[in-house]
Amino acid sequence: MNINRLFSLLICLVTFVGINAQTQLPVMSINGNDFYYYKLSDKESVHGVSQKTGLPADVIAEYNTWASNGLEKQFLLLVPVNYKSMTAPQSSQKFQPQQQVGYTLAAGDNIYSVAKRFNASVEGILSSNISLAPSDYKPGTTVRVTPQSAMPFAYDAAVTRFKTHDIKKDESFYSIANQYGTTTSTLKQLNPSVDKLKKGKKIIVPFTTIVRTTGNVATMSVNDLERHYASHINGIYNTLVEEHRNKECNVGIILPFQLNKSDAPKQAYLYTDYLKGFMLALDSLGNKASRKINVKVYDTQHNLNVTDSLLALPEMRNLDFIIAPGEPKQLERVNAFGQANGINVLNSFTTKNDDYKSNPHSLLVNTPTPLLVANLTQWMTTRFADCDAIFLEDVANEASEMFGLIKQNLNSAGVHCSTIKVDGDLSFDVLSRKLNPATNYVIIPSNGNKNLLKKIIPALKQAKQERFDCDFNLIAYPEHVLYLKDYQNDLMVIDTYMFSRFFNSKGFRTRNVENSYAKWYGGTMLESYPHMGLLGFDTGCYIIESMGNAHDINETTDLYKGIQTGFKFSRIDGCEGLVNQAITLVHFSPDKKIESFIVLDK
Repeated sequence: MNINRLFSLLICLVTFVGINAQTQLPVMSINGNDFYYYKLSDKESVHGVSQKTGLPADVIAEYNTWASNGLEKQFLLLVPVNYKSMTAPQSSQKFQPQQQVGYTLAAGDNIYSVAKRFNASVEGILSSNISLAPSDYKPGTTVRVTPQSAMPFAYDAAVTRFKTHDIKKDESFYSIANQYGTTTSTLKQLNPSVDKLKKGKKIIVPFTTIVRTTGNVATMSVNDLERHYASHINGIYNTLVEEHRNKECNVGIILPFQLNKSDAPKQAYLYTDYLKGFMLALDSLGNKASRKINVKVYDTQHNLNVTDSLLALPEMRNLDFIIAPGEPKQLERVNAFGQANGINVLNSFTTKNDDYKSNPHSLLVNTPTPLLVANLTQWMTTRFADCDAIFLEDVANEASEMFGLIKQNLNSAGVHCSTIKVDGDLSFDVLSRKLNPATNYVIIPSNGNKNLLKKIIPALKQAKQERFDCDFNLIAYPEHVLYLKDYQNDLMVIDTYMFSRFFNSKGFRTRNVENSYAKWYGGTMLESYPHMGLLGFDTGCYIIESMGNAHDINETTDLYKGIQTGFKFSRIDGCEGLVNQAITLVHFSPDKKIESFIVLDK
């Protein structure tokens, strides 16, 4: 056999045996750290123990300082289980930071324990949560963290090592333990062969020393992290705050305002109203943001060639966020640009675009119908647990997609369902025969058609008044918001819950925006559904409160409850982009109150 090959095989064999011996050594915990330990026999040496256990001789000598004077029978040799990471500079590693996540601090947590838990740098956590000072990391606080984002660095580690102590007259385990800042049980654990202390004899004692080493946050103790940062963490934070204040955020609004046309279509004016609402938000909140928000507005003129020309401008690559038009081809172009340049693109105006499924930089405001209904039915089966469902199927008009999904989801959830065919006006007698005493129901029409609503309202009102032996609630569709002028009081009598992507309760917040709009622009906002001026205002507030305070918009961004629109983005199964999960429910109650709330917030 080739001598070099034989030598290599022998090296591999020795390494294999050493590793196996090492992993089979018993372990004890000293000062909160785990140590391999080996009980010495007669006439052993550090070199011999190294060969027998697989522990490096230099590491044995480093942690057992007394060993340089010779080994004594029955004494223990101890080496940290993670001695490699504690004593030797780590080799360069490839780090792959994960998606930012949210973490709520538990009892005993602080910024250092969070950093260690996620192997994230303290600086990175401070930067991602710029509104929180180091002292604000308390139980119950939710912070944004990017796991596996810390790089190795040099720090001073508190390392436990072992030496001998010469026993003096009248000394006890208790007095020696106090001298070395340990416990009597630890001393007895380190000296299992010593039953009684005798003057002139030696015992093994632990002591702490500070050693300059290199490692990751994940390998450091929380105490070492705190020791490393405590004296200057406030300075780091103040520097980051100043950097964030000086860093500007560029938002591009790329919409077809069609300013080149003297007689532009209504859609162009609605986009203009959206921009006006956005600028009102900037005026209201811009000064409160920790960094300057630059809004750059571009008119695509509803022309794909113009859109391509705008996207070719060098300044476009400096944008941090883009609000895109709803027109299919223009939206596709802007989404592709955002993906190529790592810029998030907000789609506020259409559900008829699937780019969010494959584009991680696409943000969809209008929740897709299947997800909208899934969130609705999950809420229904919780809020109306043990209720039966009655479907009112309109014979004259086709059932909506939403109705089909609601029906499917409730059946899958095991809800007892029955159906009434509605041909002409719904009969109170037909409805009453479906209502059993001491039973609660949810009643769901098959579409949001105004004619169907007109057909079923009288019978539902009569049942509310006469069938006091049971109870029911009506589920209304987003389209029903258009008919509130005629049917709002009826919906209150029936006790109705309407689900929607958008709803404006027209309270004081709305009046404040309307007053600001009149002051700035004169006149009133254009009527539309959704209200484009309010959509622009809500979007502006959301962007300013998040990106204006140095937070990227992602899954960890807090729920924002706007005047008309809520925002809470997350990734759904099989999709790369972000989808808005903030579904609004509006309760028209019999006590003449209208309460709107976000499903996620209940």
